[in-house]
Amino acid sequence: MGRKSRSVLRTRKNLCKAFHKFFKEAKQLLGLGRCQSNDCDAQIADTTITMIQHILLTLKYRFEHYETKGALFNQVREGIIQLRLDERLWGLFVELVKLIETLFDGVDEMEILERILNDEKAYEMINRLLRCEPEMKIAA
Repeated sequence: MGRKSRSVLRTRKNLCKAFHKFFKEAKQLLGLGRCQSNDCDAQIADTTITMIQHILLTLKYRFEHYETKGALFNQVREGIIQLRLDERLWGLFVELVKLIETLFDGVDEMEILERILNDEKAYEMINRLLRCEPEMKIAA
């Protein structure tokens, strides 16, 4: 039996397990098949609602368990927080430059920004503020 055949069999086996698990949980916990209606549309609606309930409960379970246990999820979440913080800090920096521009009336904000970025000491300080953590570089 080739590699591809084993892979297909494994995939089918996993799908079969997932289907049986869904069917068992849906019958026991969500009441699948308990609809007493004689109307076909009502039966379809009951089955659809049961499937949607199962999908939502499964999704909630995955989010709750991966959020607390998953290191990858935590790294991504921390990365997003870091990016938002960087964006907010950059926004504050731009507002500070605008404030300095109003103090130095007649000097353009782009000119002040160019002077700051061309100054080696100021550039190093800004770079230190916006530098990513070493773990974040590895995750990216």
